[in-house]
Amino acid sequence: MPETASEFLNKNGYTNDYILTRFRDLLRYLQKFLNAKGIAQSVKIDMNSLKKAVIDYFVDTVRIKEFHNITNTKTEKIYSYTAYWLLRRKPIQVVDKFLESPFINESFVASYLLNGMFTEKNLAYEKSANMASLDEFLVLLIYYLKYRQVSQQSLELMIKAFYSGCDFSTR
Repeated sequence: MPETASEFLNKNGYTNDYILTRFRDLLRYLQKFLNAKGIAQSVKIDMNSLKKAVIDYFVDTVRIKEFHNITNTKTEKIYSYTAYWLLRRKPIQVVDKFLESPFINESFVASYLLNGMFTEKNLAYEKSANMASLDEFLVLLIYYLKYRQVSQQSLELMIKAFYSGCDFSTR
């Protein structure tokens, strides 16, 4: 009998508690996002899709570590691979046909990525002189997530470029 994803992950050092913690963290962020948008009543979170996204992320992580013979995963990989699987699995399901944006998963992933990138660089997401540039970046990111071929690697490159831009601008 083939081993399950959970067995594979447990065998490779990821406990069920560790995986469950990531699931809960993403679920909390999802709920916070939906409440902030005021659309929590118009959508539902498909727990099975969210679970699959988390499992897929960890399976990818194990494979990357084995392939590259590394022990730690860089931050940009964590965000990019998580975002990719959230985008693929689409855990937010629209239940109100009058909801304005059918691309709510893409908006959530963009929010997740932007929040993560700002957190990692200790930046505050607030009104500033660069707000127009940041708004333009967010619009482009959401457009890309909606209409372009997205890969884990392309998201990782975008995150790394963002980090580099932040580092360059502080010199």
